[in-house]
This record gives sequence, C-alpha cells and structure tokens, in this order.
Amino acid sequence: MEITASTAYAGPSVHARCPVVHFSLGGLEGDSGQRVDDAALDALFALLPKLRANLESCRASLPPRGNGGSDTGHVFEHVCIELQNAVGCQLECTRLDANAHPDAAAAAVPFEESRVCISAAELAVEMMNRAMPGFEPTDDPDDPWIFTARLDTLAALAQRRMLPVQDRAMIRTARARGIPVTQLVRRLLILGQGRYQKRLSATKTSLTNVIGNDLAANKDYAKRLLGSIGLPVGTYERVYRSKAAVAAARRIGFPVVVKPNDGKMGGGVSVGMKNAREVRAAYKRAREYSRSVLVEQFVEGFDYRMIVIDGKLCAAAHRVPAHIVGDGVQNVGQLIAEVNSDPRRGVGPRFSWTRIRIDDQAMRLLQDLNYTLESVPSKGETIYLRRNANTSDGGTAVDVTDIVHPDNRAIAERAARSIGLDIAGVDLLTRDISRSMLENGGTICEINSRPGLRKHIWPAQGKPRDVLGPIMDMLFPPGARSRLNVVAVTGTGDREGAARRLAQALSADGNCVGVAAAGQVHIAGTRIGPDGLTAHEACRMVLLDPDVDTAVFDVDPADILQSGLGFDSCDLCVVLSGDGPLERATVSNRDAAVDAAVAVAVRAARRVVRLADGDDVVASSAQAMQWLGGVEPGIDRPQRAGHRRQHVDASETVYPARRRNVGLGQPPSPSD
Repeated sequence: MEITASTAYAGPSVHARCPVVHFSLGGLEGDSGQRVDDAALDALFALLPKLRANLESCRASLPPRGNGGSDTGHVFEHVCIELQNAVGCQLECTRLDANAHPDAAAAAVPFEESRVCISAAELAVEMMNRAMPGFEPTDDPDDPWIFTARLDTLAALAQRRMLPVQDRAMIRTARARGIPVTQLVRRLLILGQGRYQKRLSATKTSLTNVIGNDLAANKDYAKRLLGSIGLPVGTYERVYRSKAAVAAARRIGFPVVVKPNDGKMGGGVSVGMKNAREVRAAYKRAREYSRSVLVEQFVEGFDYRMIVIDGKLCAAAHRVPAHIVGDGVQNVGQLIAEVNSDPRRGVGPRFSWTRIRIDDQAMRLLQDLNYTLESVPSKGETIYLRRNANTSDGGTAVDVTDIVHPDNRAIAERAARSIGLDIAGVDLLTRDISRSMLENGGTICEINSRPGLRKHIWPAQGKPRDVLGPIMDMLFPPGARSRLNVVAVTGTGDREGAARRLAQALSADGNCVGVAAAGQVHIAGTRIGPDGLTAHEACRMVLLDPDVDTAVFDVDPADILQSGLGFDSCDLCVVLSGDGPLERATVSNRDAAVDAAVAVAVRAARRVVRLADGDDVVASSAQAMQWLGGVEPGIDRPQRAGHRRQHVDASETVYPARRRNVGLGQPPSPSD
C-alpha cells in the first residue's frame, strides 16, 4: 500500500463539504488489497485505542458492503484522523457526508493543517502495511520503526505548524456559530467577511483600546491609574538601578517582590526576596526583561486570575505555582520528569499546560529546603519550584469562579473598565477569594492585556469555563452579521457576463459589490489586484476587503474539480447551462464532471436558480436577488455614505452610486 497522489482542498469539493486532503492509494490489487481483515484491524486497534469505537460507529451509519472486513480507504481515513486527533486536532470522518468518496482505493481525510494531515497519512501507510497479512516483523531491537517515536515526531511537527491550542479552540468556537475564520498570518485571525469582519490576535481584538493596551503593558502607569480611583494596589517603587532597588526594598520592608515593569508571562519575576543580596540578584534578572524594575510590597495570600470580558467577570482561577508532590520513593528529578510526562504539558502556548523547568529559581527553592535533585521527599510532601504562580511557568489552575465574593468581582470588573480593556486578566492577591478584599485584605497585583485562557478552558481542577463564547458575543452580538451576501454563478454558460450583470444590478441597489471573474477582481466597479489570479486568490481578495458587503463569484466547474470552492457557502447559486468549455477537467466523462462540480456549488447554496444560456439573468434572479437583503431577518443594511469608490470596471460600465429602484420584485415570504 502506498500514496500515489494527494491534493489539498481548502473548501467544499467533489470529495467532501469540509476541507480535506484527497489521497489516491496504490498497491491494493485484488479483493484482499481492497479490504482490511479483522486481524489487521485488531493490530491497528492496539496502537490507537479510540480507533475501534469511532470506526465501528461510522461503519454502522453507512450502507452495508458485505464481504467482511472494511474498505481499505475507509480504514485509512480513520487511522489518519486518529493520528491527527492524537496530536491536538478535533476531526471526524467525512464518509457520512452525502458526497463522501466511496472508492476503497481513495480517501478524503479532513484536516486542520494540511502538512500535518499528509504526515499523518504517511505514518498511517506504515502502520497499515505492518498490520497487513504477509508482513514479517523483525526481532531486531534496533528496528528503527517504533510507533511511539513516530507519533512523537508527528506531534513535534504539529506543534511547529499548528496554531496554539487556545487559538484552535477559538476557531472551533467561531465556526460552530457559523462565523467564517481566515488565518492571515501566524496568530492573526480574521473572523467574519468583508465589512463585517473582526480581527483577533490571541486575546487582543479589533475592539481593544490601544491606550488601554499600552497602560496594561506598563505596570507602573496601570497601578497609578488604579490607585487614583481607590482600588487596592499595594506599596511599590519603580527603580532603574540595583542600588535604588535595595533602598526601595528597605523603605517598603522585606520581603519584597521584584519584577520587570513591562514584562509578561512571569518572566523575570522574583517573589519573597528577604535581603539586599537577593534583591540585587532579582533586579539583575528583572533587568533582562525591562529597562525599569518594580519593587513591591510582598502580600500574603493566594494568586487569583480573573478574566473580565466586555466589562463582566467570566472566569476566575486560583493559580498554583509549579510544584511536585513526594511519594517517598522517587527523587525530585524523577518527580519533575513524571509531572512533565503528562501529554497536556509542553513548551509554549501550543499545549494546554506548560512543563516545569529546572532553572536557577527552582534550584534556589530546593536549596532553601536543603534538597537537591537527588533528594527523596516524603510521601505527600509538596515541593514548590516557583514562587510566582504563572501557568506559563509550569503552574496549574483551580477554577474558583462560583465562589468569588461580589466585592472581589466588582473590583476586577472596575479595574478592567478603568484601564479600558475589552479582555483583561486581573491578578488579585488575597487569602480567600470567597471573602471580600475590602474586609479581608488583598491587592491588585497587576492587570494584563492579551491574557491567556488555557487555565480557564483546561483547569487542573474544577469546572472548565466558557471564556470563548463571551468573546464571540462581544465581537458579534446576537443579530449581528458576520458574512457577506454571496452570489455564485457556475455552469457552462456565459458565467463572466452573467456575474457582471448581476453585480451591476446589485450595485445599483446600494450594495458595495466585489466581483471575482476571469482571474480578475473588481470592488465597487474598480479593478484591483493583478490579472491571472486563481479562483481561490480572487475569492479570498473579495472576502477580505473591508468595504464589500456583497460578493459575486464566477465559479468555473473546472476550478471546482481542481481545487474546490474558494468559499464555504453562498446565499444564491445561479447555474447556467450552455456549451462552454471545460478545458482543465482531467476526466473522461465531461457531462459527469460538470454535474459533479456544479453539485458542489449547489450544495453550498441556500437558494438555487437554474437558467439556460441567453436567459435574462437579472430578471430571472430578481426575487432571489431581492431576498439577499433579508438573509438575516431583522437586520437593516447600514448605509455607507462617503466611503464608496469610483465605480468603473474594465468594460467602462458605470455602476450607479445612488440607490435606486431597479424593479427586482419583493422579497420572498418566510415560508418560501
């Protein structure tokens, strides 16, 4: 068995309605090659424990095939899916899709990152070949094929290529609500389309106040502002020299906290410095992260992270510093290795939790206990390896949202509003979050823009909190639009001419129309971009334009066959029948190819109009076109006075800038 060809489809295609990589499989001669017997399946189940249940559930939902065993292509799909899920994806088999590929020698595998999918497929081929009858395993202990090592290699690739877990969770939440997501570059995501789009980078959004973000980044300025409105911030001083840091510590009183003024993720923070020597060393560490350093009063209590979204507290977590718990048998080094072996832990934001590092701070804390890495703690003894509780530094989190005292909730919300952040992480130090800080004491340690959400989505203890839903609600309130009105013109008639006539009519009705046709893009009648764009490039250009509210796409069936649709859905699909060429189709049956390609666009549409070549596309589509204004009932189309461009397209047709009645009829009733 081998992969003879692979093609990635970023949108709906003839193989599936979701993004897939389509694989052609070779070396499957005869019925035995087309089917995977039960013995081979058992070998695969032993390596991938979740494979059995998922494969059997999928097979039970498909029509029976007989002959025993399972289609090789179907098993291959499930193995690829399980391998991707094992390294952090959330995928399901596409065979239940009405357009799923039935060929046993081919497979359509969904993906979140295509390179990871292809690498998973290469590993799946190795696994299935070794499970097939006739394979002779070697007894050589130096055999390079070790499944766990291969899976680790795949996981390493996934961590390099895929977005951090928080961002992937954000994308899944948005798509579950029907909000389209485009990854522009690295962590910069575009949610929505055209003039309805919002932008997101981690937890910094297009609504984030720039001054508020700068205030939060400067801990001194933030504390001054919070203190000026009566919020508890504790005593501190900002210093620029080691000698000044020692003097400030003496004025404040030991022990103190020393940290960089504009640091992040706990970098350079030293807690509980007890003398001048420790303060000087802590200043040196903090100075590596910032030009200025804060020396703060040490406040007894626990560290709580409060997530405030759009002015309301959504989650609270007790942050526990990185630690190990003795078992009376293993030494400190072994206990750290055991904690770090948890698959949820890794390096950086691409994992749910972060591994514990053995560094100078950890060794100092061990030395305070007269321990080394070879020491064996007693059973049940807790050894802390950090004084700061940042989860990005190996700490864990316990959800406490349900027990937050109303006064503490109000303090966190007021702090976020005063800084001006739409998403804020407010760090409180207090002995008990269930008791009022106004009575029990405590302080605001700091306030963070772009706070991490992993500790709330995947806490070590307690209830996971939905902190992604409130972000979506803030960016797209109930009733707000996230998608353009999209018209797709496909078939073998004069698609380009029909697309331009529809665009002109829609423009005359007051829309800012983006047209992708014949490798060119026009926005509001003005040509933009180069010639010779691919279908996907042209569609993407229109969908990302911040002025567009209506898109018209000329969709060549050959492009659908070759690379799928450049969009995931459309409101209206106009199918033109004619004698146009299908030049790039590499199939023997032209009519079947056209039908399959057109079917992809039709399935992606909410409404379909079929026309013969020569029909008046505007008149025939009138009612459906008018319906575009009511895609989301109850939402008034906003007027865009003052932002329209000069409307001249390549054919010198002027699109009217004024809204006028073009006789498109009445929108359909809700029962239509």
